[in-house]
Amino acid sequence: MTEPDTGPVAAAPPEVSRSRVLLVEDADADVFLVREALVRGGIQFELQVLSDGEAAVDFIDRLDEGDSQFVPQIILLDLNLPKKSGGQVLERIRRSPRFGSIPVVVLTSSDSPRDKGLAAQLRATEYFRKPSKLDEYMQLGPLVRDLLQSERLQPRDGSG
Repeated sequence: MTEPDTGPVAAAPPEVSRSRVLLVEDADADVFLVREALVRGGIQFELQVLSDGEAAVDFIDRLDEGDSQFVPQIILLDLNLPKKSGGQVLERIRRSPRFGSIPVVVLTSSDSPRDKGLAAQLRATEYFRKPSKLDEYMQLGPLVRDLLQSERLQPRDGSG
C-alpha cells in the first residue's frame, strides 16, 4: 500500500481539515494532473494513490475489516487498470457494507457508450473523461470540491 501523499498542498490553518482522496490510477502523468487539479480547485487534501485494481480491492477489504488509517471521503477511479479493472473495483466498492456509498468519480480516457453505461450501472457518482487539454482537465478540481462539499452536508456511516 502506498503511503498517503500530502503534497503539494497550500498551507492550511490548523482548524481546516484535509479531505481524504483515494486515487486509483496507474499512469504517473494522470496522478500528477489529478493532484494539480485538486490544488487548483482549492482543496486541502491528503491523497492516497493505488496503481492497480487488485491493490484497490485489497484496500477496500481492509476498510471493511475495520482498518481506519486512511478512510477516503471520495474515490477517483480509472477504468483501465492492471490486475483488476476499474469496473471490478467499483463493483467491490458498491458491495462494501461500510463504504458502499462513498462518491466515486470514474476517470477515463474512454468515451465509449459501453464504459459510460457500465459506470452508470455500477452507480458511479460522476463520469469524467480525461481531456487532452490542460485547462479542461483542471475542471476536475471544482467537480471534486463540489462533491466533497455536498458530502459534508450528508455524513455517511463509517466514513468518519
